[in-house]
Amino acid sequence: MRGKKINKFKVIHLVRQVSPTSMPWNDLYKTHRQIDKSSASYVCSISGLRSVGRCLDDNLKQRYFAVSFLNALFFLVKIIIKNKEQDSSIIIHVHNMSLVPYVLFLRLFDVKFVLNVHNSLVNFNFYQYYLLKFGSKLFDAIIPVSFSVGDEVLRTFPWVKEITHPIENGIHVNELLKTNNLSCFSNKTIDVIVVARFVEQKNVSKVLSVLSKCKNINKVVWYGKGIEMDLAKKEVKKGCLASVFEFKGIRPRQEVLNAIDQSKIYFSLSKWEGLGVANLEALSLPTEVILSKIPPHNELFIDENLTLVDLDSSEKDIANIIDTKIVNYEKRESFLLARSAATRIRYDLRVLVGKYLDVYSGLIKS
Repeated sequence: MRGKKINKFKVIHLVRQVSPTSMPWNDLYKTHRQIDKSSASYVCSISGLRSVGRCLDDNLKQRYFAVSFLNALFFLVKIIIKNKEQDSSIIIHVHNMSLVPYVLFLRLFDVKFVLNVHNSLVNFNFYQYYLLKFGSKLFDAIIPVSFSVGDEVLRTFPWVKEITHPIENGIHVNELLKTNNLSCFSNKTIDVIVVARFVEQKNVSKVLSVLSKCKNINKVVWYGKGIEMDLAKKEVKKGCLASVFEFKGIRPRQEVLNAIDQSKIYFSLSKWEGLGVANLEALSLPTEVILSKIPPHNELFIDENLTLVDLDSSEKDIANIIDTKIVNYEKRESFLLARSAATRIRYDLRVLVGKYLDVYSGLIKS
């Protein structure tokens, strides 16, 4: 009796850059290799800068290639041909809209294609929007990183309904256990922490204005970089926050997790989002979380696990919420520990990556 045929496949991730903030696809790849090493093939960064891979761990570096825009085609075709000789199907997983044109050419090689939509469509410029519109007819599966982004995609491109599979971003539970195993409340040495790029999306000016109106703040830290960082530094330097504010820039992830754990308040007023991994990590640590009331943040809200504030609320009103949370944070110890445990279960990356593997397998069987 003949055995059942196994559908072998290899997944290649196409990205533009690699940085400490490339968390969603970076985590997806690493966790994929832990679950099913045989099908997790390579990460191909189409930028030509080998240095952008320095932030990856040693295991991932062995599977990471940085190539120029032109050489990428030759590199990918070579991998495709080699794997087809080994009777393995190829799935190319694209993480950036600027890489959609490669799909048009590589479809000649009978390859399956998956697209991740990592952010709200509000974040897309003209070029990215039309690449998505064009690419929507080329991909075999589209995976938005939240249900709210999935709704956006379907409202904008209703013809992709059958191939759209929203899968929420997830968190490394094991990494969080190193920071806090939730057996006790951590020592809180930071009043407010912000983890965000200094860009329009993150509402930098309003965040600083709110913090400047708080009365109970003795220490604020901000992790991240961006084009608005210099302006933010000037604004802080000339105002009342100068003596309590620290700009941390981009730092190792474990340091950021430790800082969140040591903070009383995690604060974000993003104008739009995909499903921020840093927000999920904050909800997985016993820290009060205050977020803007936008669809992806509404998606996170359950059983009063966080505080949502309207973007059109006054700076003074939001500052009052922060001040109250700072004063009363110790009273919430039991609740925050329980909430953190529940979040880790809900957004366990291994479970969510399993859903990606289901999508991959479904493409090969179809």
